[in-house]
Amino acid sequence: MFQAIVRSHSYARIAMSAVLALATLHINAFGQSGSCAPQNEDGPQFEHAAERIVSESQAKRQFARKYDVTRIAQRNIGKGLNLYSLNRERSLGGAKAADVDKQTKFVDQPHIKDYISRLAQKIVRKSDSQIPFAIKVIDSKNASIFSLPGGFLYVDAALLLDVDNEAELAGLMAHEIAHVAARHATRSATRSSLLDLLLALPVERIIGPAAIGVRQFGLVPFERKFNRASEFEADLLGVEYQYAAGYDPQAYIEALEKLDNQESHQPKLGFWHHLSHRVDQAYSYYPPTELRIERLQEEIATLLPCRDYYVLDTNEFQDAKAQLAADRLVLHRRRAEDSESKGVILQRHPSSE
Repeated sequence: MFQAIVRSHSYARIAMSAVLALATLHINAFGQSGSCAPQNEDGPQFEHAAERIVSESQAKRQFARKYDVTRIAQRNIGKGLNLYSLNRERSLGGAKAADVDKQTKFVDQPHIKDYISRLAQKIVRKSDSQIPFAIKVIDSKNASIFSLPGGFLYVDAALLLDVDNEAELAGLMAHEIAHVAARHATRSATRSSLLDLLLALPVERIIGPAAIGVRQFGLVPFERKFNRASEFEADLLGVEYQYAAGYDPQAYIEALEKLDNQESHQPKLGFWHHLSHRVDQAYSYYPPTELRIERLQEEIATLLPCRDYYVLDTNEFQDAKAQLAADRLVLHRRRAEDSESKGVILQRHPSSE
């Protein structure tokens, strides 16, 4: 009996250590610091302020190095706690892709398939991805885009009808490519597996029925916070890939603003909306779109050197969009100012005027 109690207490200590370790790994996953160090009552106040300044300075340097756009493909993006090798991740994604393919209708227009594939591969070549990509174009009325681990990118052709130009489409592609490059899916699966292993320990013998709520109310927010941080990272990496490929990163922000505008039209319920919003933030997989926009606007100015010109649109994009619209019997009229010649449509950066 005594040995069983000692063993249970040992499991509890292991469980608590694992929770603390996972929490620390999570909080520091993207160079974010945890709570401030406790105040030393015996030392002068300015010493602690100086320590915080040094710590913040180091964090900024690490952040700047991680997102140094001149070092794309040399920055060790995607490193971190991960139980999946690249080969295993590719196999996992391939199995998921096979399931998706069985129940998905794909576009059969060669011109549209070729255009979307070439655009996506152009972004991949400017990314940190360590694996090749397979691009598949879905034929449906849902304007969606998503990626699977291992380099499988699915783009709904209807997305061409929703975006205004090629730069917006490139930005959305770059965001999904960034998720794969940073290996977010398998890193998230790794954390979930470790948490499941942790809860499989007989800690419930000590804390009883309360163990049932540990994951729901204690550990789930940590998992969701990691997922929200992954979205921020994909945003930042995505605009860098978009920029490296020659496109205006502001176009991705404009695409997000359209999404934010849709969200802002949802009904709000005063205090109860505010309260539920706070709860939703803790348990949500995605950060608020408005917050993502603010973060991008702050970081783009420091991460990306200014250029005189960016690619905003191409006639090839407009041709593919027109063909898709015609095939779907959607009334479409080319803008009068569009050039009839093949080529790119450039946008001059405001700061260069």
